[in-house]
Amino acid sequence: MKRLFLPLVVLAVCFFVPSLRAQENTAAPTQREKDELQARIYMAKKQYPDAVQIYSRLSQEYPKEAAYPNYLGIALLQEGKIDDARKSFDRATKVDRRFSDAYNNLGATFYAEKQYKKAISQYQRSLSLKPDVASVYTNIGYAYFAQKQLPKAMEAFQKALAIDPHVFEETGRAGSILSYRSVADRGLFNFMLAKDFAESGDAANCVVYLRRAADEGYKDVGKARTDPAFAKVIADPSVKALLDEIAPVPVPPPVPPRS
Repeated sequence: MKRLFLPLVVLAVCFFVPSLRAQENTAAPTQREKDELQARIYMAKKQYPDAVQIYSRLSQEYPKEAAYPNYLGIALLQEGKIDDARKSFDRATKVDRRFSDAYNNLGATFYAEKQYKKAISQYQRSLSLKPDVASVYTNIGYAYFAQKQLPKAMEAFQKALAIDPHVFEETGRAGSILSYRSVADRGLFNFMLAKDFAESGDAANCVVYLRRAADEGYKDVGKARTDPAFAKVIADPSVKALLDEIAPVPVPPPVPPRS
């Protein structure tokens, strides 16, 4: 907790206690700016009820600002209040019909309830407004994965990776968009990502996700040796070394000598 809070404390100090030169040239922060900063600090510290109070008040004071009900919905969803979060995201879309983040976040409320078709519908609406957001494609992929629609899931993940090769390592943009990073069968999920990297000839990332698949308990990592999808990387020394380590080829017992 302390490691997460320290940078934000520094930000607050820099914001509220500027140098004398800055005081001469910069106006003091408004109450609204102070509230926004305090709410972000509460979110970073996972003090969601406190963040909810501030974002709720800001939503009432600035009813034409769609960002506030969107952030309010995120805080509510973190508290597990799915219905209230959905109402808040819906309000954000009514304030701004083209607010793509809010449609994605509406999808997140349905995903949380395992209503995957409804989640996908909202994610797709978000993409229709802003088609270059990698994390929304990963959300669609996770929803298809949960439905066991693996080809559609991989198609969505490939689109996400084409936009941002590091999408599976990062969090959502500026905290305004929710992105799920977990699936029930993480081993299979990581093996599928390894296969996707293998098909593109990316041995380094293939090794990373094969390792993760094994760490998550996936038992069939050794199938990479015979799966045609791994043909481009199977001869790579790093891939061979990893497979020999985590899925060694069984050695048949020696034939007993004839008496």
